[in-house]
Formats: sequence, structure tokens, C-alpha cells
Amino acid sequence: MKQHGASRSQIKRLASIRRRFDSTSASEKLDLVRRLQSTVISSVNDLGKYHDTLCFIRAFPDSEELFHAANDSLLAFEGRVDRLNKSARTALWDTGIGGTRLHYPFSYEVASWLAKNAPGEVSIDWQDVGSDTTRLDELLMQLLLPVETDYFDSGAVTSQEWIDIVATKAAGTDFDWLFAQLRTLRSLPFLPQLYESANLPLAWSLQNSSFSKSTNVMPVRKIAARTRGLRKAGRNTKAEIQRPLSSIPKLSIGAGRMLIDVATASLAARHRETLHFNHANPHEVFLANVGRGVSIAIFGLRERFRYPLECTMGFLILSNGVPIGYGGSSIFFRQANTGVNIFDEYRGSEAAFLWLQVMRVYHQLVGCTRFIANPFQFGAENDEALKSGAYWFYYRLGFRSVSPTVRKLAVAEYRKMRRNRSYRCGIDTLRRLASCDMHLTLPAARAREFFDEEGFETASMLATRELGAASGGTRAEAESNIVEHVSKALGIRSLKAWSRSEQYAFRQLAPILAATELSSWPVEEKRLATTLLRAKGGPLETRYARLLGRNEFLFSKLRAACR
Repeated sequence: MKQHGASRSQIKRLASIRRRFDSTSASEKLDLVRRLQSTVISSVNDLGKYHDTLCFIRAFPDSEELFHAANDSLLAFEGRVDRLNKSARTALWDTGIGGTRLHYPFSYEVASWLAKNAPGEVSIDWQDVGSDTTRLDELLMQLLLPVETDYFDSGAVTSQEWIDIVATKAAGTDFDWLFAQLRTLRSLPFLPQLYESANLPLAWSLQNSSFSKSTNVMPVRKIAARTRGLRKAGRNTKAEIQRPLSSIPKLSIGAGRMLIDVATASLAARHRETLHFNHANPHEVFLANVGRGVSIAIFGLRERFRYPLECTMGFLILSNGVPIGYGGSSIFFRQANTGVNIFDEYRGSEAAFLWLQVMRVYHQLVGCTRFIANPFQFGAENDEALKSGAYWFYYRLGFRSVSPTVRKLAVAEYRKMRRNRSYRCGIDTLRRLASCDMHLTLPAARAREFFDEEGFETASMLATRELGAASGGTRAEAESNIVEHVSKALGIRSLKAWSRSEQYAFRQLAPILAATELSSWPVEEKRLATTLLRAKGGPLETRYARLLGRNEFLFSKLRAACR
């Protein structure tokens, strides 16, 4: 590889034209990518900027040729990192770039995923463990044989030294050994909580890893070239959300698992994780094609991790198989509480259009007509979103503040910005704008269908009261009595024919239904409620979401009870 004195200017030029889509820029991009492939880049800042630019170009290439040139350059990034001196390599830690190291105390779920999918790559970061290992010792004590207890408790050996001794002949790293042992304790109650209380820092080597930001791509059959550039949201955003999709196919279990791995890795490489991916159900992964190589993946949750009332689903946005953003939605009747996160490398692409496509997929998949954004998404206790003016991102797409006072302020501020393009809201004003939820309502949405989020807390309180009022010496007996009462009221003779997950869902919802005067319900409504309860614990929670959205009687009863 030859030294090239102009590498910084070439990288800067490539970054400056990455969002230009014309024949001249396309040719220049390809030429620059090819020239930089044989150029030494010793500056950490230049290398990081070059990596991010290549990621953008790979996701939004002008041609298939440019995609492969950018992808090949990213796959070769590990070699660039290897050739750096030690201080430069250290400076690249925690960037998620191939060949670097990543440090983070992952949750039990992500740590389990790493143990399964990245053997030999992860180790315990003992330098960051600290002197107080009380919680880690409590975890390790679950692995002790009685004969080892005196030695472990003596203080003569540290946690690290004890693991070094017992794992002397074990294959892999100390982390691999630890999880091999923890797998034997899966039946132990509260094992995830016990692991997470140790707050165990891990070091993940992205050497030869397929999960770095450089390498983590979902294979696609055909690369889509961006000959017409990036898409904008357009003026009629609500019409775009309602525009039908040809289909939203459910993936096979194997393809679903592969996509969950891509989603989990895309967050882990960025020191992030989310319930939606940690507990994603490989049997319930949908993938919608929204054109020009962009697809929206929707993930249902595994049965045991579903919420009692809401249907919670995650999503991942991919462009040419490259994960570029993510989020989650809690669906309840025809409303979705949701938000979007675009990864830093892909900011300035077509975020507004992509967010519309996510809502479009949810609208078609489960029938949402109201989308809710919480204040955190656009600035409440979120300085990054506040300073970026994220409020206006949602506002321009048709979201409006629910508070009349805040809505009036937003109208006045928006008029100022329209009259004077250089005008910017002050931070104090943005904080006022971020003081309440924002809603986007489609024409079919009705005000009486809105269920305030505080209602979930009230429903939980009603469940507690019903359980408290039920006879029984223990909580388990009280729950059984509630289940028996609700079963009888709905005309269900026995739950024996129901699957375990269906029975579990019934037990979760029964205390809430008990507070809705079930005995007075019409027979047909009881039948529909029974179908809904089974759907909650069924293979696809999206079926529950669709049925719930059509059950206006149940909605009215729940809302009345929560008042």
C-alpha cells in the first residue's frame, strides 16, 4: 500500500459529494474510492470519517459497481487498523469498526447472544471490573461445588484468579467458560437479574468478526442503485402512510433468525440494545420492500416477553441490506406509540421518507391510524434531540402537540421559520415544545379511540385491586381464583386445550378483564374476547393487534374501567 499525501483532501471530497447523485459525482465517487483503497491513512480522525462515508455510500450507491467498491473497502478495513500503531488502534476502540475492540457491560440477553454467535471474540474486561466484586461473587457462587466454598470465601483468591484456576483447560476465553457454566443454570430463577446485577464489563474483539459496523450486512439478491438520488417525504405525508404495499411477507424461521442477528449486532456495535431485538421472535419477522433497495423489518416478541395489553414490536430499516436505523412501537387498538433512530453514519440521507415508510408498514400490518411520539424523542431529557431541533422533524411530517398551548406556540414559531429561513428556535422554546406528546392522526382516526398512556398504569392498578380482593391465602391462589372467575364469566369451561403461552396470556389479562363487569357483556362480545385472549398468546402477536384494533366494545369497557 502506497503513501498518498492527498488522502485527507480526498476523504473530505468523498464525504462532501456522498449525497450527490448525478453522473459526474457517481464517476468521481468511484474513482476516489478506488484510489483510496491503495492509500495509507494514518490519522484516526481521517480513518473514522472515511469509514463513515463508505458506510453511507454502501447503503446508498450510485451503481452496483460503487456498492462493491465501497463494500470491499470496508471489508478490508481490519487490515488498515492492524497497520496502525498501538495508540492509534486504542483511539479507535468503541467505534465498532472492524479490527477494533469494544467495551460494554451488556445485558444477560446480549451477552448470551455473544456467547453463542461470537465464540472466542469476547472476554471479561478485568481492568474495568473494579475492586468491589460482591455481585460477581454472588453469581460465581451459583457455580461452586460444596467442597470449593471454603476456599472461595477465604479471601485468598480473587474472582479473576478463581476463574483462571477452574477454566485452565477450557477452550475459548474466560467469558466463553462463564457462559458455558451459566447455560447449565438456565432453570435457576432470576439468573438474568443475577448476571446483570454484577454489571460485568466485557471486551469484544471485532477482529475477523462479521458483526462490526464494517461487516454487518444482510445479504440481498440485487443491489439497488440510487440513480434518482435520495427521496423526500413530500407534502401529503398522510396519503403516503396510507398508500398500499403490495405485500409484507413473513420470513422463514432461518431468515428471521439471521435478521435478528443483524439487528442485535447493529446495536451492540454502537453500545446499544433494545428489548425488541433482545427478545425478538424468529417466528414473527416481517420484511416489507419500500423501494430502491430499502426494506423495513418488523419483529414480534417471544410469547413470554409480551406486554399484558399492548402489542410491542421492533423495527429495523435496511438499505441494500445495510442496517441504517431502528426503533420500536407499542400498539394498542389503532394507536402506535413509536419513534425512530437513524444511525450516525446515515444522518442526512432520507430519514423523513424512511420514517413515513415505517408508519406505512405498521398501518398496513396492524391497522394503526394514530401515531404517538413521546417528548423524549424530540428533546425532553434528551439534549441531543433538543439541540438538533428534532421537534421540527416530527412537525413537518404532520405530528402535532396534544397541548393546545404548545400547539399554538409551534404554529407561531413555524411561521417565523417560514418567513425567515435563518431563524432558529431558542433552547428554552424547544424545551417548551418538548413538554407534551405529539400525535399524527390519519383521516380514519377518531378522538374517542385515543387511550392515554396513563391508562396502562391505571389498568395495572385495577389488576392489583382485583387480585387483592380475590380470596386466597397466597398470590398464586388469588390469581387462580381470578382466572376461574373470568373463565366462568366468558363461558370457557376449561383451558386444558389452550397452549402454555395462551394460558400464560390469559393469566396476565384476566385481572384486568375482571374489572370490566364481564357478567353483563353480550354473548358475542364474550366470544370475541376469548378469541382475542388466545391470540395474545398465539404464535403471531400481530394477529392479536389486528383483532384488538377491531374490538371497539372491549376498548370502551377498558377505557371506562380506567376512568
